[in-house]
Amino acid sequence: MKKIIFCLFLCLSVLSFGQDFEDFEQEFSFEVYDPLRGYNEVMTSFNLGFYKYAARPVSKAYGYVTPDFIRYGVRNFTNNIFMPLRFINNVLQFKFKEAGTELKRFGVNVVFGFFGFIDAASKTNIPKYPADFGTTLAHWGVGSGFHLVLPFLGPSNLRDTLSLPVNWYSSPTGYIDPFLLSVGVNSYIIMNDMSFELDTFDEIYFNTPNLYPFLRDAYEKRRIEMSK
Repeated sequence: MKKIIFCLFLCLSVLSFGQDFEDFEQEFSFEVYDPLRGYNEVMTSFNLGFYKYAARPVSKAYGYVTPDFIRYGVRNFTNNIFMPLRFINNVLQFKFKEAGTELKRFGVNVVFGFFGFIDAASKTNIPKYPADFGTTLAHWGVGSGFHLVLPFLGPSNLRDTLSLPVNWYSSPTGYIDPFLLSVGVNSYIIMNDMSFELDTFDEIYFNTPNLYPFLRDAYEKRRIEMSK
């Protein structure tokens, strides 16, 4: 079960990373502690195959048959209910202004966005402040440890991998019972989000020379930026 939790949260990390792909292209060079490079390169190749032959076809078919208003509604609603994860970790980092803004976003989306199915907060320029337990540990000086690529999902590191169970139970979907239903709901959320980012994933996976070091460095750099 723990492996499934790890996988789901790493998928979310990869999705977020995909959104920052264009920004990262501006600053590629980066030093990362990587004693498991051989294993990580093999696992990256495995994950590429998983994306090419499983995740991508399923997400593409889902995006083709599902009306856009449903996909956007699901994405907006699920982003909104993940507010506790962002709020708690902004508080733990003493970022009280950002935490307050997260509460404000949640309230605006619930009241004016039909319980969050419409992202009314973004339409009124209320920003979102992503944070999780890994970035909280990093903010207070806990090192990332060695880089680690997990099966099916992609890049992580020792600190962020050990933080995944805390992240899981900081979100409402982590309390859905039975556990397998919770896993199914979170898997659907990931698939729905991925259906918006397939072009970005294709660009990364199919057109990036030296894919493994690119993914590794991009992930670690983004985590540093998030923890500031």
